[in-house]
Amino acid sequence: FENVGYDPETVTGFAFGLGVERIAMLRHGIDDIRLFYGGDLRFLRQF
Repeated sequence: FENVGYDPETVTGFAFGLGVERIAMLRHGIDDIRLFYGGDLRFLRQF
């Protein structure tokens, strides 16, 4: 927060994100997100 001018003693934050990859993992039972970025077209063509 200091980088954007907020006092970290008075301001706290929380970030959360649920990307498309995470949703596909849950829906299709995939346990390793790296499979989406490995470049294996046999895997990627399933989606």
